[in-house]
Formats: sequence, C-alpha cells, structure tokens
Amino acid sequence: MARVNGVRRSVAAALVAAVAVALPLVGGADAAPGDLEVRWDAGGTSSPAGSVETGHVRLGSGPSGRLGLVVTGGRFLRVPTPCVASSVIAERSSLDQPQTTLRCEVRAGTDRVVPFVVEVGSTRGVQLRVTARFAGREDVSPWHVVGVGPGTAERRLRLLSSPDFTNADIADLRRGPSSWRPGRSENSVNPAYRKALDVVLDDWQAADPDGVLVAGDLVDGRWGADAAGTGNFGPVRTLRERKRALKRAAATYYPQWLERFTQRGLPVHTAAGDHEYGDNPWPAERRALAKSFEKAYGRWIGRTRSGHLRYADHPSGPHAASAYAFRPHPDVQVVTINPFDITKARVRIGLDPAQRRWLQGVLAQAQADGVRWTIVQGHTPVLWPVRTRGSSALHYPGGAGSDLWRLFERYGVDLYLSGEVHDITLKEHGGVTQVSHGGLFQFGLTNYLLVDVYDDRLELALRDFRAQFSDAADGSRLWETRGPGMPKKLKVAPDPHTIGTAVVTPGGLADSSGVLLPPTGR
Repeated sequence: MARVNGVRRSVAAALVAAVAVALPLVGGADAAPGDLEVRWDAGGTSSPAGSVETGHVRLGSGPSGRLGLVVTGGRFLRVPTPCVASSVIAERSSLDQPQTTLRCEVRAGTDRVVPFVVEVGSTRGVQLRVTARFAGREDVSPWHVVGVGPGTAERRLRLLSSPDFTNADIADLRRGPSSWRPGRSENSVNPAYRKALDVVLDDWQAADPDGVLVAGDLVDGRWGADAAGTGNFGPVRTLRERKRALKRAAATYYPQWLERFTQRGLPVHTAAGDHEYGDNPWPAERRALAKSFEKAYGRWIGRTRSGHLRYADHPSGPHAASAYAFRPHPDVQVVTINPFDITKARVRIGLDPAQRRWLQGVLAQAQADGVRWTIVQGHTPVLWPVRTRGSSALHYPGGAGSDLWRLFERYGVDLYLSGEVHDITLKEHGGVTQVSHGGLFQFGLTNYLLVDVYDDRLELALRDFRAQFSDAADGSRLWETRGPGMPKKLKVAPDPHTIGTAVVTPGGLADSSGVLLPPTGR
C-alpha cells in the first residue's frame, strides 16, 4: 500500500483589516473567459512587521486547475480563501517555506478572483512584483512600490508543536536492555526510518525554535506484550514478567527518542498520551500495568538522569512527573497537563484534584503577573468535534462546558495544543483557540505548527511533510511488541509546505486560512 501525503503566517490586526476590506484594483477590468490578469490593489497598510500589500488575480471563466503565484520583494502571508484547502493526505493549496511561492487549486464554477496578501518587512521604497501562471498562460503585475516604512515588531519566541511524534516504537534494539538478535525478529528501525527522521528533525533544527512541544504519543507503547513470541524483552506470561518486559521496552525506546532531540540541540517538552499508558482501550490486564507505564514515563521523560523532576513547577500527586509549567520568556507561560486518570479499577479522562488545583494556581499567577501569552498543551482535544484519521477519537468530556475549558476562559489562556486525532482542526470558543494536529510518523502524517510570539500577536503556520510509505515486497514489517509492526518503506521529502495560517491576538482568533479555517457547523 502507498500513500502520498500532501503539503501546507499572517500578521495581526492590521493584516485582518487589510484582507477584510475589498480595495479597488489599480488598472484592469473584469477578465474575459480564458483571460489571466494579476493586479495590485490601491494603497497599502502599515503593520507591526512592516507593510501589508494586497492584490488580486482574475482568472476568467474556465476549468478547474492549479494557479501558481511567485512574488518578488516580499512574502505571501496566507492561503487565499477561494483556494481549495489541503488536507493531511492531499496537497491542494500551499505556501513554500520562504512563502514566496503560492500554489492555489481553483475549481470550475467557483470564485474566479483570487486575492493575495504580501508582507514587506524592509525599508520604504521596496518594489514588489507578482507573476501568475494558470492553464498554460502567464501574466506579470506592474512593479508596485511600497510606500509604508518598516515595522518595529520583533519576534520574542518561537515554539514548534508536533503532537504524536512519533507514535511508534522506533529504536535500535541492540542499544537497549533486550535479548534481540537477528533471527528473533526484525529490528525496530532500518535505514529508511533513520533517513526519514533526519529529514524531519533537520528541518525542525533549521527552523530554530526555542522549544519543541510534543503533546503525547511519543511511542507506540503497547508494552508488556509479545504478540509474535520473540522474547525480545523477556517472557510475558505473568503480571510480574509483563511489568519487567514493559520496563525494558521503556528503557530502550524512550532514551533513543530523546536522543534525537539532544543531538540537534532542540529543547523538547512533552505531554503524556494514551500510548504512554499502553494505548486505549484499557481492558483489565492493561489497567493492571497503568502504574508501571506512569513510572516508566516519569523515569525517562519526566525526570533527569539523576532522578530529579525536570520542572520545578508541577502538581503534587500521581502526575508530578507528567504535568508541569515553565516560562520560556517572561511574557509567555507554557503549561502541560495530563488528563489520564487510570487505575486498576477504572479509566477516566479528566484532571485529578491535585492537578486541577495546581493548574488553577499556575493560570491565576500568570494572570496576576501580567504574563502576555499563555499556551497549554495536552494530548486530548477539548473542543469537539474535530477531524480524525486512524484515531480512537479520545477527547476531554464536556467540551467548552467542561471545568477545564472554563478555567482556560477565566484565566485568559490564548492557545491550547492537542494531538490524538492525527488530523488538523482549529476551533475557538470564548477567546481561546484550540489547534489539534500531528501524528502517525510511519504512515506519513507528520506535520508541525510554528508558533511565533510577538508582543501583540501569535502567528501560527501549519507545515506538512510530503511522505510515502509501503510494505516490503515480502510483507515483512519492523518489529513492535504488539500488532503487525511498521511498514518498512518510508520516505519523507524535505522542505514541507505551509497549508494553513492563523493569527491569535489578546482578543482571540483574528485571522486564519487554509486547513486552519475553523470548520463550519458540526
């Protein structure tokens, strides 16, 4: 089986105003059927980042097709609304990495006027030009002189979010406390996976974030089992043996997961997902291992090598090693929550009392300190429904009416980042924006969200990797403790594309485009 994964910034209030007002075109009447015309709008708008200039491409009547735009002297800020939005498995409309090239899929019978928004963060007098190509035709705009001076905005912080990375047990079994050797089973990594991981993580390193957020499902984590009877992590006949095997698996997969970030100097901040608890659903035999899973995550992810908790600000109680808060910048509060309350007797998605009291205290303190931006990550979406793909669709019960979301609204949380669903959806309620995204590395669904923090806004850019995966000719797969394992063939193309953008201001969501347009209705 093979799948091709499709591809994917905005300024703030000034940009929103610029694109909301239809300005008259300078030179150019309605295009006749078959015509192609690109023109600038009259005027321009000053933004904190510089100058925002707008224009339109008139396509005339005609068939569906791919419109290509290239800007000289600036960068495109958003995916235009008439362009068909991309998804996690199909490229439709996107921006390249420097955002100088825009690909826009247009359909017959829809709006044949495509607006574009360009930002210039340079000095007064810069000249802009846009080249348009569609259906074998080409048109070039007149040179457009930017009359607005440079902005003074400075990015304060950049965070990168990629939940469910990798959601698979990827490691060299020779480097862990296992009994693996060739002949027992396939390894849990091969050259194709090493190369694919390098492509993704090298791109993240080049993005130069101040921190990487991974909201759960670092591993497949279905440990304490051995479906093929390999004995790689020891016998699993009794509960005691299963706990030992789980411990050996965690000591193999977690350190190698972390090592990929430390090798590149990428500070990573994770949350626990359902796969850190063995994956849902949780029958009795898996609930019996819940505390062992929690200890393993705390040992390798929540604590330093010396055994100290990684973060000074954390709750008391069962989630002291998996919920925490820190400030990467004096004006930015980051909080990680753990909504998994699992015991031998039951499973509950929700915050335990100690964690809820702690969270309220953290948010109240940030508000009292005048912290400008508060970002929370947790594995499960709260606002529901959202798009899902290959997911059990776990979510926080109660949605916008839950105690958790009411806390977010009460204390001015700006952005909530979640995973689990292996697809992309932005939703907003009560001034709080939720972005659910990420997931399933081995099936080519890795994407990430850049969160650029400015004094007056958060700029979000959703980037997606093109990827292909398939099984080996003989049907064999890489080894995992339970299930068929991972497809052996995986190829990730470099240079992911931006398929959605959004701007969050202190008042809430101010602008969005592409796949980050909030869905309408249910």
